Amino acid sequence: MIYVTGDTHGGIDVKKLLDPQLEKKIGKDDYLIICGDFGFIWNPSGESAKERSWLDWFEQKPWTTLFVDGNHECFPRLYQYSEAVWNGGVVHVIRPHVLHLCRGQLFEIEGKKIFTLGGASSHDRGPAVGEKNSKGWYPEEVPSIAELQIAADTLRSTYYTVDYIITHCLPTNLNSEITDGKYKADRLTDFLQEHRPRLHYEHWYCGHYHMDRDLKNRITVLYHSIIPLGSNVGDGKPVKGQARYRRTDQVSFMYNGCQCNGEIIVALPYGGLKVKDQPAYNIQYFDGKKTRTATMVPESDIIGVISLD
Repeated sequence: MIYVTGDTHGGIDVKKLLDPQLEKKIGKDDYLIICGDFGFIWNPSGESAKERSWLDWFEQKPWTTLFVDGNHECFPRLYQYSEAVWNGGVVHVIRPHVLHLCRGQLFEIEGKKIFTLGGASSHDRGPAVGEKNSKGWYPEEVPSIAELQIAADTLRSTYYTVDYIITHCLPTNLNSEITDGKYKADRLTDFLQEHRPRLHYEHWYCGHYHMDRDLKNRITVLYHSIIPLGSNVGDGKPVKGQARYRRTDQVSFMYNGCQCNGEIIVALPYGGLKVKDQPAYNIQYFDGKKTRTATMVPESDIIGVISLD
């Protein structure tokens, strides 16, 4: 079986993989795909003792770890790992069971065709690595024109039909909307925007935005959640401390036995006195006569986001 999750950031957000119950769910014949910002290849001078320990830890897990790159990787080092053709696409072999899925590739895993295109722009950019007062990003974080041409050729060869798409970022319009305009367009988001209308897929997964939420058109953004490929974040139970929605989200929800649409004005990841086992939200909505506020709406009563296309 194939599972998918969001950024791990070189140990900062690896807690989700430390749950002892995870190995009971994901076994030796399974795969775990990380949607970018793997982050365990970061030291520019070579594999540090800490990195080696973590990479060996991944290798010892029962599953095979697969990842696309994000914007928080040491690209010069990542590209030094040996290349191999694996399940139809090119990978960098980090460990025998830890593989970097290269950009613009098509893999066939468990009979499913999976298109991969890592990379994203750092939104806190300053000078690049190697320049004075570096902000810790590499120019390679955004795919080159040549890499995007490989991706275009791959998609064309499939007649724009795949089972799953794994990226780190979203197409331009969603990249802007999901961040309230804070994340700007680049040639990668524009590439995804250009090709999205002609793509046919079962589901599209990405990381990057530090949230877990399902968008329309079978697109899911992942961070903490670990879900089976083909499923939605909303298919799982709400997790206390991990709010899927955020303030200003336009959502459809159940309240007093009725379905309502409104805007989240307060998000409470740990709930409160009335909702103790999951996140809760205060949502402003219009009942046909006046604007009201639904308080302490359990996450399980939210049907989904209604504003993102």
